Amino acid sequence: MASYEVSRTLVKSPPELWAELEGERLREAIGESVKVKTKEPERELAWEGYGASGTAKIEPSSWGTKVTLTATIEEQVADAGFWGRFRRRPAPEPPTAEGLEQRLTGLLDNLGSAHRKPFVRE
Repeated sequence: MASYEVSRTLVKSPPELWAELEGERLREAIGESVKVKTKEPERELAWEGYGASGTAKIEPSSWGTKVTLTATIEEQVADAGFWGRFRRRPAPEPPTAEGLEQRLTGLLDNLGSAHRKPFVRE
């Protein structure tokens, strides 16, 4: 099993980051087939998808909010079983370690950027 962890302190409030991660942002970054559930309200989310799982933790920090994203990629050993070899069904592509780590880092970059301009009416 390969494990990855990326973290960053962002200058946003914990409720604001929680709302973004709990929404579609985490699912968009990792993959549409990912199931996201709350482990600890306002602090930790758990996610799992085909061959991978992880967490998103939010902790208050002195100058902002620390966001830690973890991922574990499971080895795909005999997932189809004995009869799976005879069915000739193509198995979905398991996530790659490099791609998942880049997506998690990209998510942190995206969360840290401003989405609205301050003091501008829309």
